[in-house]
Amino acid sequence: MAVFTRTNPVATTIPTENISKELAIFTVDYINAVDGSAGPEGVQQAVLDTIQTMHTVLVAGPLGNSNTEQTFIIEGILFTPTGGETLQTQIRALGTVDGVNVSSATVTPKTFYVAV
Repeated sequence: MAVFTRTNPVATTIPTENISKELAIFTVDYINAVDGSAGPEGVQQAVLDTIQTMHTVLVAGPLGNSNTEQTFIIEGILFTPTGGETLQTQIRALGTVDGVNVSSATVTPKTFYVAV
């Protein structure tokens, strides 16, 4: 019969262990409630499409904070393209989509932690 020794994994500061890539977690604050604009032509899809032009989205969380915020996890790191545009700038450039104005939306990087 084989004998197994139990060991605890080393703690990490960013969640990279399972996919071997850096992850970026950020929240988009739409400022306005977007729950009525969730369809294929809605603002949530437009923002998702914008994010996916430069990043692979691993997780798109549910709406929170009275349906004004949504958190995403992407592969890689948030970066500024050579043209100087940030993801926040690109989302704001969408203007009004499906009756929801996102011209003042914000993108805020987050850290991963598990609340207990």
